[in-house]
Amino acid sequence: MRKVMGLAAILAAAALVVGCIETKQDYTLNADGSGKVVFELVMGDMPMGFGAETEQPDPELQAKRLVKQLLDGSKGVDAWSDVQVARTEDGRTRFNGTAYFKDFSKLKFQTASMEGLSFTKDDAGGMVLSLEQKGEAKPPATPPPPIPEDKMAERLAAERAKYQQVRIMMEAVMAKMKIDLGFLLPGTLAEVSNFRKEPSGAVRIVFEGAKMLAAMDKVMADDAYVRQMMITGMGTGPGPKMDDNVREMLFGTKGPVRARVTGPFSPRFAFDSEVAVAKAAYPKMIERLGLDKLPPPPPVTTPPGFGLPGGGNGAPAATPAEKTR
Repeated sequence: MRKVMGLAAILAAAALVVGCIETKQDYTLNADGSGKVVFELVMGDMPMGFGAETEQPDPELQAKRLVKQLLDGSKGVDAWSDVQVARTEDGRTRFNGTAYFKDFSKLKFQTASMEGLSFTKDDAGGMVLSLEQKGEAKPPATPPPPIPEDKMAERLAAERAKYQQVRIMMEAVMAKMKIDLGFLLPGTLAEVSNFRKEPSGAVRIVFEGAKMLAAMDKVMADDAYVRQMMITGMGTGPGPKMDDNVREMLFGTKGPVRARVTGPFSPRFAFDSEVAVAKAAYPKMIERLGLDKLPPPPPVTTPPGFGLPGGGNGAPAATPAEKTR
């Protein structure tokens, strides 16, 4: 479980920077991998003390900077349209917009991206949308040394102690986190596992932080489960483990997260013409939002020991533009 705890600590540190994130993303996909997504994001501001400014900047300026970072820092986006930005009653920034992309596999938003999603052809002529997290549970190539039975109770207690040490940080990150993803696919739905089918023909999956925490609490309280993870070494690989037991608690069944469609595959929308319209309207939209004349942001630093890229010792963190070079 050591790597799981390490990831949780990193996420907790990141929460101090971006605050609680809620996102809803409704995708429309064509069979060639092109598509569009109506993207909604609610996120917190940078807290005081993480930048060069000694006073909290104007909330409207903060909101505009966050939006500019999202527009400029996202990868694989051909065009943005219908972008709106507003402040919520609890002081966060709400972003709405539509992003067009030529290749779903290359799409990565500057924040609130879900890793492991793919939409590819299968050998039977269909197309499959699937989620395969990097932390899928697999035994290591070299099994760990056996644990003496008289040491097992001690090791179980140690694993649970490590979990409790970081759970408070995990809760700060995950308690209000919500990632809501919907997909309108080309063709006809033939198989659905762990996605929810909607009347529109779309499929949807929702990740709720509180539910994930409850699932982790449940598996960590299960002696047999933790014992098996230690014996097989499946609790020490990279990333959080998403095995059948956890999938069942989160989504309802133990099976994979996938949806398969069959042809004929007619385009869901005219990608080229909609992108052309969006690109033509983009300069005016940026001007309307006041994003064309923003002052440069202050250098961003993180406290020593946080382990974030570029900022682990109070050094300036990389800007979105620097990350893409």
